[in-house]
Amino acid sequence: MKIKSIILALLIALLGSPVNVFAQQQHYFDSTEILPDIQITENRATFTFADLGISERTLLSPFSQTAILFSTPADWQITAGSTIQFQFDVLISGAGLSVDDDTSYLAGVNLVFRFNNVVLGVVSVDKSGSYTQTFPIPSEAFVPTRADGRHIISVALDAELSCNYELSASVSLKLNSVVDLFYQKTNPNLNLSKLPAPFYLDNSLVKDSTLIIINDNPSPVEIQSAMNVIAGLGAMIEDEYNFQLLNYSKLDETLRSQNNLIFVGFQKDFAVLSEVEFQSLTDTTNNIIEDDGILHLALSPWNQSKSILLVSGNSFEGLSKAAHAFSTGNVLVYQEPYVAYVSNVQFLPTEIPAVEEFKIEDLGYASLTLEGSGSSTEEIVFYASKSQIATTDAYFEIVYNHSGLTQYTSSAFSLYLNGNVFFTKVLSKETEQVTKLQVRIPPGFLRQGENILEIEANMIAFPTCENANILRPWFTVSNQSSFFMPVAQSGASQIFLRDLKFYPEMFTISSDLGEVAFILPAGDLEAWQIAAQIAYELGANVQPDIANLQVAFGDAVPDEIKENRSLIIIGKPNALPIVSDINDLLPAPFNFEDNTASERQLLISYRIPQGQSIGYLELLQSPFNSEKTILIVSGNTNEGVLLAGRTLILSNLQDQLAGVFAVTNGTQIATGSSNASYSIIGEGVPGSQQVSEIQITPQQAAPLDIETPSWLNYFLVATSVVILIVIIDVFRRFLLKDNLRRKQEKLLEQAIAESSVNEDDEEK
Repeated sequence: MKIKSIILALLIALLGSPVNVFAQQQHYFDSTEILPDIQITENRATFTFADLGISERTLLSPFSQTAILFSTPADWQITAGSTIQFQFDVLISGAGLSVDDDTSYLAGVNLVFRFNNVVLGVVSVDKSGSYTQTFPIPSEAFVPTRADGRHIISVALDAELSCNYELSASVSLKLNSVVDLFYQKTNPNLNLSKLPAPFYLDNSLVKDSTLIIINDNPSPVEIQSAMNVIAGLGAMIEDEYNFQLLNYSKLDETLRSQNNLIFVGFQKDFAVLSEVEFQSLTDTTNNIIEDDGILHLALSPWNQSKSILLVSGNSFEGLSKAAHAFSTGNVLVYQEPYVAYVSNVQFLPTEIPAVEEFKIEDLGYASLTLEGSGSSTEEIVFYASKSQIATTDAYFEIVYNHSGLTQYTSSAFSLYLNGNVFFTKVLSKETEQVTKLQVRIPPGFLRQGENILEIEANMIAFPTCENANILRPWFTVSNQSSFFMPVAQSGASQIFLRDLKFYPEMFTISSDLGEVAFILPAGDLEAWQIAAQIAYELGANVQPDIANLQVAFGDAVPDEIKENRSLIIIGKPNALPIVSDINDLLPAPFNFEDNTASERQLLISYRIPQGQSIGYLELLQSPFNSEKTILIVSGNTNEGVLLAGRTLILSNLQDQLAGVFAVTNGTQIATGSSNASYSIIGEGVPGSQQVSEIQITPQQAAPLDIETPSWLNYFLVATSVVILIVIIDVFRRFLLKDNLRRKQEKLLEQAIAESSVNEDDEEK
């Protein structure tokens, strides 16, 4: 056993050795979400509740219900033959069962099954056990009734027996329940008022993908329009989404047929659009003028299940208007829901008056009442000026009361400001009466412009026979609730220290992202793709009513952008002349010959191995406006720039950021401030354990070939050979010892046999 343990330990050592670690570093995780185990054919889809990612649902007597939501692809229409098989366990218990053997009264346990609010059937049960019930889906339930287009499966328990007997019933809806849908292909619904559909559907059985296509030689305005479209998608979806920014020349036949497409630019620059049935952009019946923006949905001629959107205009101004309108996610349509013409765009005012104290009544709100068991929310929209957002003395005084039907140990309300929770209060018997409570607003939660206060009430009320017919539990916020937001003594730039750990908050000060501009190299698609991913994340984080990002090329940045915007500069340093203008101010100035950070002010610097790709993140106060911030996303190679961008996007890497300077090789991050006494860049960075990653460009990003120092390869090979020799030697010794043991056992057996024979002879 000792020898076997040694062999096992050596094998573990070999598997955990640098050889294996190095091999693992060659694997990269694809960002495309793995689809659930759903069986889909040309006209049929079969899946379980578990495939939808839900947890097991339990219904309790006397009355309760649950619902399950999902979406089918935009080109599916459910047809006859579709069924739902419900599998559930019933448990009936209580003292009443032992009183009378006659259980006919237990028929009072009824389950009502619905699909899209149409009753599929009612099942009555009279004893505990496991049940399976299959219902066909009637034709009147084929079309979803929800505004978001999702289908809804609901189950309700009505156990009136609990009101008359000392009994209780619970029903567990099992996850192996099966939905079997038959469908036929149809054209997607082309309606701009339903955005982000048809490009994205909540809880969809099939995850879709979209390509945003721009001209091969786009102007800054065209890239800027694409960024605002992408930020709008982030605001609408608020989740991971498979999209990619591409130049028109990269759009081959395969990509055309497999993806939804959003063309951002002028129609004349996309020759392939001649195959798409778009209404004429010069149709004078719609009173189109030169500077109008145009949004036009159409079916893809290359795949009828896919959709195409043209975001365009007859001028740069019109193109910008169309992109801004799309970013709102709330496009107004008339007779033709697939087309919209945008005449004007109203941005957030640069100067908003500072109103320091006001009631929600002053905002036009009546008292807000949240009803029903479970979670319910109400929103209050208000505005803050730039002079108020850095205040440390702001508070919200909430005046509220609620019904006495809730379970106080498990009921509470929470306050969210711009998606950030900042207060939670458990409900109690005392707060049934009108209660006034002053809640401080943390610094950094307010934004210049529009702010959204969300009030969420989580009320748990277990129905009883006494309250079953009474009004549902409620929570009321009086319109006398008020805000107090004094003007700050310091500017907005003082809200966050200039530190990478505060990314992206330092770029989300304005509610329309109007504080941010991307500075990009001309003709560098990879840098644009990184900017697209950052724009998507900013949109998802801020959820602007309208996205107002700006873009400029690094060799011609307008003074208006430098002076009024915080800058996110992306690309290799020598491809961005603006970097040379601020190079002496950087925490680690660049050497423009090899695009490496020189680190000349640091005590210790390491030499970067030849061919090693390194990404850099540098943060500094803008020399053009002290209230603005500049973030440089760079690298010594194109791959290095990609590594730096990936660090901002992946949460497991972003969480490691700190200071004003960070270096990464994609697997390890070294951080430091401008006055750090040493650095661990270069040879100190490679060789760490690989962190799971998601590629920035999901569809076509290829694994990066990161070289290792030549001496490391020799060392790894030599180490492996030594370990292998030791294993062989130990194994050889084990075999020799085992053979010797077997021979000794055989000799002993022969001696025992011969002894037995001799004893028999003596007895005879």
